[in-house]
Amino acid sequence: MSASTVTTDKLRTLSGCIIAAAAVLLLGAVRACAADIDLPVPNAVVYPGQAVLDKVAGARRFRVPGDRLSSYVVEEEMLEGKIARRTLLPNKPILLADLTTPDVVKAGTPSTIVYRDGGLLITMLGVPLRSAAEGETVRVKNADTGVVVAGRVMADGTIEVTP
Repeated sequence: MSASTVTTDKLRTLSGCIIAAAAVLLLGAVRACAADIDLPVPNAVVYPGQAVLDKVAGARRFRVPGDRLSSYVVEEEMLEGKIARRTLLPNKPILLADLTTPDVVKAGTPSTIVYRDGGLLITMLGVPLRSAAEGETVRVKNADTGVVVAGRVMADGTIEVTP
């Protein structure tokens, strides 16, 4: 081996180490970046199934890591029409994963099934096999025939079946 080959190999190894160290430092800096931000908080315990917006009174300042900020409710408007998925504690920030939309149809409770195709409109009574929120697809059993079909839950509580 010549001296130039050894030097080139050492330079490659050294440059690889420098790049790896720089990457570690940059990743550490991104994780360390945090924001002091006012987040809406409940003023009382909110139990699963309860409306959250009713129990929010103001905000508190929290330090949130930059890479986790998108996981939190940052404005009260984000709570409109939402219910708690799990128990929320007073004066603690609210995670988006802790919220859900209320079910529009309930499992076992009769609902109207609607079928539209051009000028044709058919309505019938059906029983959803599970509870579902607006926009979700749910399987529903026709009350007269027992046939199970799938449809999308609408805001008015009907289940729309498409051709």
